[in-house]
Amino acid sequence: MARYSKIILIILLSLVYLNANAKSPPPGTGTSDVPANIMIMLDNSGSMRAMVNSSNALRYPSDIATDSKGNIYILEYAYNRIKKYDSSNNLLKTIGGSGWNCNQWYDAYNFQIFNDQIYVYSRNGPRDIKVLDLNGNCVRQSSRYIIPSGAAGIAVTNSYIFIKINQTRINRYNRSNFSFLGTNNFNSGVLNWSYSMNANNAGTKLVVPNYDYYNSGVSIFNIGSGGNLTFSRQTYNRYSTSNGGHRYTRGADFDSNDNVYTSDWYGHRVQKFNSSLSYLRKQGSHYGSNGYYYPWGVHVDKNDKIYIAEYHKGSVQTLNTTLVSQGKVGSGGTRMDISHEVIKKIVSNTDLTSGANFGLMEWGTRHRIRVKISDTGAKTIYNDVTNIYASGGTNLRQALTIVRNHFKTAGNVPNFGKSCARNYLIVISDGYWSSHSSVLSIAEQMNKADNIQTFAVGLGVIHNNYVQLAQKGGTKTPLYASNATDLLNKLTDAIKQAISGRLTFTTPAIMSDVTKGDFIYQSTFKYEKDKQWEGSLKKYKLKADGTFDAEQWDAATKLNSKSASSRKIWTVGLTNKGINNFTTTNRDELRGKLFANAQSAITDTQIDNLINFIRGVDTYDQDADKSTTDEIHKLADIYHSDLIVVGKPDASTADTGNTNFNKTDAYYRAQNGYNNFKNNKCGSKNCADRTEVVIAGANNGILHAFKASDGEELWGYIPPIVFENLERIPSSKANTTNAVYGVDASPVVKDIYFDDLGNGTKRWRTVLISGVGAGGKGFFALDITDIDNPKHLFAFKNDSSAKVVHHWDINETENMYGYGSGTITSGYDYSKLGETWSTPRIIKIKVSGTEKWVAVFGGGYNAATNPDYGSAVFIVDIEDGGKLLKKIDITDSSSSNIVNSVPADLRVITANGTDKADYIGAMVYAADLEGKITKINLTDVGTLYDTTTFFNTEANSTNGRYLYKSPEATFNSDGKLWLYFGTGNTQKLHEQSNKIKNRLYGVKDIDFPKYLNISTPGDVSKCKTSPDCPQPNDQGWYIDLQNYQKLTAEPTVDKDRVYFPIYEPTTGKNACNTGKAILRAFDTKCGNSLLNVNMGTGVLSKVVKQGDNLYLGISGEANKNISGFTTKDNLITGKSKAKAASGAVQLESWKENY
Repeated sequence: MARYSKIILIILLSLVYLNANAKSPPPGTGTSDVPANIMIMLDNSGSMRAMVNSSNALRYPSDIATDSKGNIYILEYAYNRIKKYDSSNNLLKTIGGSGWNCNQWYDAYNFQIFNDQIYVYSRNGPRDIKVLDLNGNCVRQSSRYIIPSGAAGIAVTNSYIFIKINQTRINRYNRSNFSFLGTNNFNSGVLNWSYSMNANNAGTKLVVPNYDYYNSGVSIFNIGSGGNLTFSRQTYNRYSTSNGGHRYTRGADFDSNDNVYTSDWYGHRVQKFNSSLSYLRKQGSHYGSNGYYYPWGVHVDKNDKIYIAEYHKGSVQTLNTTLVSQGKVGSGGTRMDISHEVIKKIVSNTDLTSGANFGLMEWGTRHRIRVKISDTGAKTIYNDVTNIYASGGTNLRQALTIVRNHFKTAGNVPNFGKSCARNYLIVISDGYWSSHSSVLSIAEQMNKADNIQTFAVGLGVIHNNYVQLAQKGGTKTPLYASNATDLLNKLTDAIKQAISGRLTFTTPAIMSDVTKGDFIYQSTFKYEKDKQWEGSLKKYKLKADGTFDAEQWDAATKLNSKSASSRKIWTVGLTNKGINNFTTTNRDELRGKLFANAQSAITDTQIDNLINFIRGVDTYDQDADKSTTDEIHKLADIYHSDLIVVGKPDASTADTGNTNFNKTDAYYRAQNGYNNFKNNKCGSKNCADRTEVVIAGANNGILHAFKASDGEELWGYIPPIVFENLERIPSSKANTTNAVYGVDASPVVKDIYFDDLGNGTKRWRTVLISGVGAGGKGFFALDITDIDNPKHLFAFKNDSSAKVVHHWDINETENMYGYGSGTITSGYDYSKLGETWSTPRIIKIKVSGTEKWVAVFGGGYNAATNPDYGSAVFIVDIEDGGKLLKKIDITDSSSSNIVNSVPADLRVITANGTDKADYIGAMVYAADLEGKITKINLTDVGTLYDTTTFFNTEANSTNGRYLYKSPEATFNSDGKLWLYFGTGNTQKLHEQSNKIKNRLYGVKDIDFPKYLNISTPGDVSKCKTSPDCPQPNDQGWYIDLQNYQKLTAEPTVDKDRVYFPIYEPTTGKNACNTGKAILRAFDTKCGNSLLNVNMGTGVLSKVVKQGDNLYLGISGEANKNISGFTTKDNLITGKSKAKAASGAVQLESWKENY
């Protein structure tokens, strides 16, 4: 294909609207971008300790065991059954039940798995021993009444079965034939009442927990000849709260080193002892954030992962050997547990936190506003909510009085009292509160007099109190939930309603534009409430002066004229591998993929409706015409996905004449037969005749390929990493659907030379790689060499909730790699991957002397809330099926309170862009939310993967100097590499605080092209600000932004100047209006102001230069008669007034979008 320069106009827009599970409408296009104020009020009364019901939930778990494959078996004592889960926390089956048959029992306190067989005893009834296979089928059983009454635990070794009897006895039996071998009787100071016991891995020791005031510790016995037991040692045995003491012990087990782990029943904690029973450490208490609620069984698996059964919490917690929590097994737990879990998910949901300020209050008996409403409230809630525990009564009247006073106290709640401010309480409770009439009176007063509405959320309860509270509180209808999934959906629904407010939309949003030759491609979309957003992708001819000529086509119009059944839409992981396999013919295979989280069976009609709707049939009757067979607008919104044009392979092999030519991709291509590839076959066509296409990701989950010649859709691809999003499209409300995030990130395409078939032969392939942005935490790769028949290469995603990485290999086989234990299979550690906002860069690096094609990208977005993911840079081996080559953790700043992540694109400097880069690979600059720029050495000079902090904006949540955007790079006349960047919270554009101090920067890397470790990172103390120009010893310049201004897009260098798109929120009596879109330009070397123009209302995109023309988009309304600029709809164009060339870094971008 011909080379082209591209225009990308990106508006990062993020408010929210009404429907649960739907994505946010963009800011800058409505009447107000003021975040809603939401106080989550969580009931802390004692009834919140009650357990919830769901098919996956645990009820009174007393013991745990694991098999050789890592499946987990949990005994529910009160129900005489064992639940079997896989390592990904999926319930596989239920084993046992009450009765006398071989696979039934009565009142077993614990059980064992030995050699992948289940050993369980019946304490009452037949009083026998049963051996089952791992599916619960009978293998053998002992004769009845072989066990005396009062059995209280079982342990199994290679030769013996031990049964604890009453207070002081342990019987032993032959494991192979159940013959009785004898009994050991001990004094009560050594052995007392017990509820379980376990043998060590070697089968030489037995540990027994004691459940008695005068003997509350654990005892170890040596197993001798014939299974005879002798006492070895014990912990401090009196009732005690001190370290190493116990308040009745119910469980104990050995790890591989014979360390012992114990469960302290009334101490609500877990303790670790060495093999000599010397105390080492403890974890948890009933009242702490990592506490336990009556822990019983303890199990240590073959990998030394520790499992703790919390009997009254309906939960099994997992720990590593240092007693650090690794997650839990099963779902459900208590009402308080699921409230903690769901609230943490809510406040780390980027779509919700972008449109709201959150606070947290506990109420019931203890009334306390734990977290004040603020823009950083979500982060604080995430770390604090688990400290709320259940105990006491339910006094909502007093709680509402306190929270009302809190809202009305000046300075407590942002924007409170302004006409556009939206203020909400979300009251979560599971019971009935006292003084109900007073509660209703206060709720009504807050609604009518204070503009504070109240959502009533009933957890595990349905009652008229909630109906009346919602009505008086102004939200009309209560929200009821019975489990974690329900609660998450209902809370999301409430918050969506809260942050939609009075938002109205007047114009479509301009997203991205690409120029190629004499044409420009422009995508826009129209917001549709309660429907899918309608996308558009148009091709215009350009006039000679760079302004717009006639429209050539609109892909949306073309697609609407095409029947849904005639489209080619494909995905991976199905038996049918064709490029039109996303059809109802394959419903049975698609059912489990599209409805993986379903709480009930999915009918054929449900799966067919979703498949056909995505293909373009109005199966949900969006237009309310009572027809579900007519067709809908088929192109969804192209929101954050940049367009990319791919045609015939035509990358250069020409010698540039530069001294570093042998380090460039052009040299590599020349040496490896690229010209032959250009003249060879790309599928059935000659590569020179390959169809030119425009590729874009849309938010119905489809990556589209449109023919550039006429706009017809060639195919649409649905990556497996977005399946779970598509499940949320159907709505419970008639004639509506939920707009979701799908492929919401930008693809990158490059011709690379590698052994794609694994047969030892390398060949040139055209490879596309893309993330999904807000659509998830994953990437996918396609081989589009044959553009008519694209092939899946690999895909991966991080399920941070389940702590599992999913990977699809070249054969479309899905493999899962759990990391709940703290470790994960080598090559698949994407556990720190957040929402994949960062566009990958395909580069060639040298690893152990071998050149290798890799993709590098930032760790993604975490809503500045969840510290578990996002703060890393990933290097992925494209040649090895998307396996992780290296994960580089980004050092956290000790002076910043921001929860760090790397959502921005990386700035990579290679030999392709400058003759100063005398290396193979790239020097990488990564911007993060803490305001740091990290320099990473991916070159063959020095140490590969070395990192150093290059510059620090000294960001914190108060000054708001987040780095959401990638730095721009250029070489100035001083021969130094300069980076230009700016700060600002793009997720809270209307945020106003006198402490917000955003800045723009121009700084140089005096070490480039070398990598040198920087002991003291650069900051403003090493920079000048206008009118003072930086001197040679200064690092650069900075500009203080005024009036709460924020950078909204990447800077653009144009010869002697650099452009910065700025958003300035309105203030005072106009605070409810959309802010100003300001374009500023500064001298690249000194930072002197060259341009400061108010372009209109809304958000500006990145400025892109094409020839001597400048292009940018605006999300709101452009001003009329802007000096030096002309406007057309949401587009703004102007002539460049740049003067001296600055030597910008030239990034090879024939079909790479960077």
